[in-house]
Amino acid sequence: MKAALLVAPERIEIGEVAQPEPGPGDVRVAVHGVGLCGSDLSVFSGRWQTPLHPWVMGHEAYGVIDAVGDDVPAERIGQTVVVEPNIVCFSCRHCRAGRTSACEARSSVGMNRPGALAEWLVLPSRFAWPVPPRAPEDLVCYEPTSVVLAALRRLGGELPPSALVVGVGAQGLLMTLVLLERGLAAHVIDVNRDRVELAETFGALPVPDRPDQSWRLVVDTVGSPASTDTGFGHLDVGGTLLYLGLDGRPLGLTAQALVRRQAVLRGSLTYDHPGDFESAIDLIGGGRIVPGRIVTDEYSLDDAQHAFEGSAAAPGKTWIRIKEGPPRS
Repeated sequence: MKAALLVAPERIEIGEVAQPEPGPGDVRVAVHGVGLCGSDLSVFSGRWQTPLHPWVMGHEAYGVIDAVGDDVPAERIGQTVVVEPNIVCFSCRHCRAGRTSACEARSSVGMNRPGALAEWLVLPSRFAWPVPPRAPEDLVCYEPTSVVLAALRRLGGELPPSALVVGVGAQGLLMTLVLLERGLAAHVIDVNRDRVELAETFGALPVPDRPDQSWRLVVDTVGSPASTDTGFGHLDVGGTLLYLGLDGRPLGLTAQALVRRQAVLRGSLTYDHPGDFESAIDLIGGGRIVPGRIVTDEYSLDDAQHAFEGSAAAPGKTWIRIKEGPPRS
């Protein structure tokens, strides 16, 4: 089958790999499209070490089931599905406690198991979620929307009337859409003015030019030292700084700053199976948000190299079309 192969850091070649066959409990998905996110760019750049080269990347996938393994009902063939790419064991202490995001034996599509930037993908059937046919731009956003919903769920309690989102790349744009759907005034800030302008078309607000402006909730989708300085600088006393970014550099916060601000720092990693994916399917399937509004750039599989090279600077989300004629409503 045809696949986009990472043969070295920042170098993709289009080649052929063996077509996978579903084992017991598996489904095979004919992949129609794959969204790109910051984790994919980490793999592309070499910051995330792949098990080997060449390597198939990509995890925010959707498609149609065309084959099933033993113990999977044949009725699943033909279903349009979105992929939940983090495959968990259900038996470690974290899984047993309902924190599958911390699974000790997790395997992740495109990270440490073969990815979705290929014509077919095999995975356990419970991680292929049936969804109504929709525009492909919406379908590639189910997985990152689950990340947003998990992060807000983990805050617990009632959200404040307004929030600040620091960094409005794809994840920040989705966070903005969800906050707006929940009735919050969502303010946004980003070094890329095009992204701020895109968020404003959804109803987001810029940060007022007031040094004393602060929020009880600040969402940092970047996680860098600079974004932390920005977010913490706008955090109200007793407020929460919610991290979704995975920057590996040390932050400049001191214990004195945290104590004096009486701040709550909260990190949120991916989502917990199955509830957060169910919530995303309900939110998007019910038409409460249209996540495809954040998608601005489309590429073909043959042009995957340019898709990765351009994704970081795109005003919105980038996706790669694998097959023509995707399911639509």
